[in-house]
Amino acid sequence: MSTTTNISNASCTRFYSFARQALVEALKLANVGAGDYVLIPSLICRDVIASIHTVGATPIFYEVDAKLHTVRFPSDIGVKAIIYVNYFGFAQDVEIFERESLRTGAVLIEDNAHGYLSFDVEGKILGSRAPLSITSMRKTLRVSDGAELRINDVKQFPVAPLQLPFVQRSLGFRFRAQQILIAIENLLHLPVLQFSRTVVRLLRRIVTGSSLPVSKDNSENENIVSTGPRDSSMRKINALDTEREIERRRNLYLKVETLLLSSSATPVFESIPENCTPYGFPFFGDESVARQVRQLTRSLGVEVIQWPELPTSVVFNAPTHYTTLWLVNFL
Repeated sequence: MSTTTNISNASCTRFYSFARQALVEALKLANVGAGDYVLIPSLICRDVIASIHTVGATPIFYEVDAKLHTVRFPSDIGVKAIIYVNYFGFAQDVEIFERESLRTGAVLIEDNAHGYLSFDVEGKILGSRAPLSITSMRKTLRVSDGAELRINDVKQFPVAPLQLPFVQRSLGFRFRAQQILIAIENLLHLPVLQFSRTVVRLLRRIVTGSSLPVSKDNSENENIVSTGPRDSSMRKINALDTEREIERRRNLYLKVETLLLSSSATPVFESIPENCTPYGFPFFGDESVARQVRQLTRSLGVEVIQWPELPTSVVFNAPTHYTTLWLVNFL
C-alpha cells in the first residue's frame, strides 16, 4: 500500500499528534537519512534531537545570541537540512538561512512550534516561509495533541505522506479538569488553577526532584513513530476564534511587559512587533527573578517556566543566556 500521494495545490498540510512527529516526516521529505547532518540551533528542545536521530541523521549545532539571532554557521560540514526556529512566536529573520541554504544546497525547514497564529512584519504567516515547516497547535491551545507539517514548495516536494487517521478519543481527564478549574476561577475570582499548578509542582518535586516535567534519560534517542491526532483536538482547533485568541495573547504580552517593569527581569525582546502573536513572554533571570515574576503575574492566571530542556551535548557548555531563559507561558 502506498504511503504517499501526489499533490498539486499551492501548499499541502498533514496533521500529527506532536510536532516531533511532523519534523520526522519533514526530514524524510528532505531525503535526510543515515549518515546525513542536520544544522539546528543549540538553543533547542531535546525532542528535536530525537526527531533527527529517528531518521538516522546527526545534529550539527549553531549558536544564537541573547536576542536569539544566529551567531554563525559551521562552514566545514556538508548538511542535508537546515532548521531555524521562530522562538516564542517571534518571526526569525530568514535571510541568513536562505543564503546558507543556497550555499550548501540544504533543504530549509521552519520550526514554527511556537508560532501558531503568528505573522512576520510583512504579513506572512509563520510556517509558510520555508519549503517545509512544522507547527504545534497543542503548545498554544488547551488540547491534548495537534501539530502540522506544511509543504510550501510543492514543486520541490510534489509527493506528500498520506494523512494518518485521526484517533477517536476525547480530550481526556486533564483537559476536562482544567476546564472545570477555569470555570470555577471565573465564577469565584479565585486563583484555583494557579493553586492546582502549585500543588502539582510541589508533588512533582517531591517525587522527581524537579518541579517541572523532566524528559527520560533516553529521550534524545527515542524512536518516534508518527500518529494522527485526536479528532476531539482537531475539532477544538478548528472551532477556535482566531481573532479573539490573537487579541488575548497580544494583550497578555503587554500586561506582562508593564508588570515586569518593576522587576529585575530582562525581556528577551524590546517590543512586540506588529502581526506577532506571542507564545508567551520570554525573559532572562535567575531563580529569584523567576519567583518575583511569578508573584507579579499571579493575577493573570499564567505560569512561569524555564525553557528549554537543553540537549545533553549542549547543556554543560551552554552560554548564560541559554540557562537563564524563562517564559511566562500564555497557555
